Amino acid sequence: MSCPCTSAARLFLNTAHRGLSCSRIQLFSLSRQGSRETHLHPKVRVRSFSETAVCYAAKDGTTKDSGSDGGKKSISEGKRQSGSGGSGKGGSQLRCPKCGDPCTHVETFVSSTRFVKCEKCHHFFVVLSETDSKKGLNKEPESAAEAVKLAFAQKPPPPPKKIYAYLDKYVVGQSYAKKVLAVAVYNHYKRIYNNIPAGSRQQVEVEKQPSLTPRELLQIAGISPHGNALGASMQQQASQQPPQEKRGGEVLDSTHTDIKLEKSNIILLGPTGSGKTLLAQTLARCLDVPFAICDCTTLTQAGYVGEDIESVIAKLLQDANYSVEKAQQGIVFLDEVDKIGSVPGIHQLRDVGGEGVQQGLLKLLEGTIVNVPEKNSRKLRGETVQVDTTNILFVASGAFNGLDRIISRRKNEKYLGFGTPSNMGKGRRAAAAADLANSSGETDTVAEIEEKDRLLKIVEARDLIEFGMIPEFVGRLPVVVPLHSLDEETLVRILTEPRNAVVPQYQALFSMDKCELNVTPDALRAIAKMALERKTGARGLRSIMEKLLLEPMFEVPHSDIMAVELNKDIVLGKSQPTYVRAPAKEPAEEEYDSGIEEENWPRQADAANN
Repeated sequence: MSCPCTSAARLFLNTAHRGLSCSRIQLFSLSRQGSRETHLHPKVRVRSFSETAVCYAAKDGTTKDSGSDGGKKSISEGKRQSGSGGSGKGGSQLRCPKCGDPCTHVETFVSSTRFVKCEKCHHFFVVLSETDSKKGLNKEPESAAEAVKLAFAQKPPPPPKKIYAYLDKYVVGQSYAKKVLAVAVYNHYKRIYNNIPAGSRQQVEVEKQPSLTPRELLQIAGISPHGNALGASMQQQASQQPPQEKRGGEVLDSTHTDIKLEKSNIILLGPTGSGKTLLAQTLARCLDVPFAICDCTTLTQAGYVGEDIESVIAKLLQDANYSVEKAQQGIVFLDEVDKIGSVPGIHQLRDVGGEGVQQGLLKLLEGTIVNVPEKNSRKLRGETVQVDTTNILFVASGAFNGLDRIISRRKNEKYLGFGTPSNMGKGRRAAAAADLANSSGETDTVAEIEEKDRLLKIVEARDLIEFGMIPEFVGRLPVVVPLHSLDEETLVRILTEPRNAVVPQYQALFSMDKCELNVTPDALRAIAKMALERKTGARGLRSIMEKLLLEPMFEVPHSDIMAVELNKDIVLGKSQPTYVRAPAKEPAEEEYDSGIEEENWPRQADAANN
């Protein structure tokens, strides 16, 4: 029995001229490894023989065997991987992230182009710098859930009690209306969050991905002749796309249905000067969603002179900084909605400013896609933006003068005063005329206000329909909120308590001229009583104060008056305002002080504001 090593050496010597590769010799020797160790001949140097085989294989680079091709391929792949890995550390040569071959710059008219092309796999890329990657990360959150991410990810929505306390600082009374608005705003936040698709909500909750490297290559889609045309980052985004909504037969087969919250639009009813618009203006300052206050008196039907109904959404889009996603989650306040009530008796003519506007607002209130003109473009010119009004909350308000007379007739109650005429017509003009005829009587103002408030609390949809609103419009405003009239005690509080009260405003005006304004409690009560008789609500307070302080505001500037006092007799017109003057000065000092006062007047105005 001969040694396997000698037979292997003989076989190698006999077949060396045939180009036998070293891989076969190694395979042969390894296959009989156990027998080689047991029958090893002392004269044969196996280690030197293996070194010879390795050197032979290393020197021979032109072998045509498949095994050597595989070895060369693995070596080249290793070089490519090491090269592509080294390029990420700031190397001067860019390599393709697909195959590892070097990329060449695309020749264009601009010398400093950032477009590169891989010669082997024919992929096109663009080189991103650090600033581009930061911009890309900032633009990624621009999605349909961006406003929700700002509202929910950073801080939770404010509870209704917190909104109520904020409104209480600026608006006196109207506790029921403030509760309704606070709850409506809080539910609006929750409805926006609930109605986002599940995939978008998961993207909101997932943390941001790590920032891009400065030399990262972003592939341009659609140019590659084979394979996936999307780059690595685009593939990740494609894999993270939210699931599509179920349609057709899938809806019939599915057992689980997601609850979609619908909105509850609000209508505020109340006499003039009771704080309806002030509630909206105060609420707009404390919200994280866009808030637009629109006036219904200028709206007309489409095609007529005046503002189109789409201008309501255009104002909301302007408040949202022309971001459609943010505008679709906003709140619209429709002021003076009672002025678009239909006027009966003109059947042969179109009511373009009344019933036509209500018909145009129907789909807007319920939820539809509105074409709004873009920024700086007139209607019928330029492009339009499509805004979905499904999640937009609408809050309407109006004085509805004479609505209490309609309720009284429905309840078959004798109204306080001269009574309701039997031939009272329909519509807002007839109701206003009946209210005016009744208010001309010499009845007790306090009792009349209490009667109006009692009747407005039991208002129903049919009363609004008889006033001039069409049934479809009233049905889309399910929450009816009556506001009570302001009594004498409330008017006294309005003069002094709110953050932006009337008396502190005039005190700031007098303080700019180094003068104090003192109003006694009796004077405040007398002013409130006069405003109550005027039946203009809180707006009558400013009119009375302007009339009372006309003479003091004329006398105080550049004078020695240090204080002005108002009491009950002055308010009732029985006496003139009393002035407190400074002690007399010498003429030289007076000229010097007047010059200083002229120079320091802006500084005094700033101090008064503070």
